[in-house]
Amino acid sequence: MNVTFHTLAGLAIAAALCPKQESAAQPQKPFAAATALRLIAGCIAGVLSHGVLDLIPHTYPIKSTIDPFLSLILFSVAILLAKKQCWMLIFACFLGSILPDIVDHAPAILNHRLGWSLPVIGFFPWHWPVYSGSVYGSARTSVSIAMHLTLIALCLRLILRRKN
Repeated sequence: MNVTFHTLAGLAIAAALCPKQESAAQPQKPFAAATALRLIAGCIAGVLSHGVLDLIPHTYPIKSTIDPFLSLILFSVAILLAKKQCWMLIFACFLGSILPDIVDHAPAILNHRLGWSLPVIGFFPWHWPVYSGSVYGSARTSVSIAMHLTLIALCLRLILRRKN
C-alpha cells in the first residue's frame, strides 16, 4: 500500500491514543510513564497496522515519485494542526506506520536511484511475495478501491472524532 495510506493510518492511531484535554489543575508531565507507554503503543500499533494494510489486496493509486512527499505533507499538516502535547505521539505513530517500508524498501530504492549497493533484506513478512496483498494490473481493482475508500473513511472518522 502507498506510504500515504500508512501515514493516514498512523495519524488515526495517534488521534485514538492522544489523551483527552487535561484539566488545568493537574497537567501531565511531558515524560510521565503514561506518555512513554502511549509512545511505545503508538509506534507498535503503527507497525502492526502497516502489516494489516499490506496483507489486504491493494493496488498503488498514488505514483511512487510523489507518494513520499504526500506522506510528509500529511504528517506536517497533522503536526501543525495538533496541540503541542500530541506531537511526540504523532511522530511515534507516523514512524511506526512507515518503518516497515523504510527497513524493507528504502535500501532497494536508494540502490536503484543512486547506484548504491546497500544490502536488501525483507524483514517484515507482509512484504514477502507469499503474504503481500499487492495487486498489479487490473486484477481486483474494485476490491482495492473499496479497501482504500474504507481505510480513508475509518481514519478520517477517528481523526475528526478527536479533532482537539
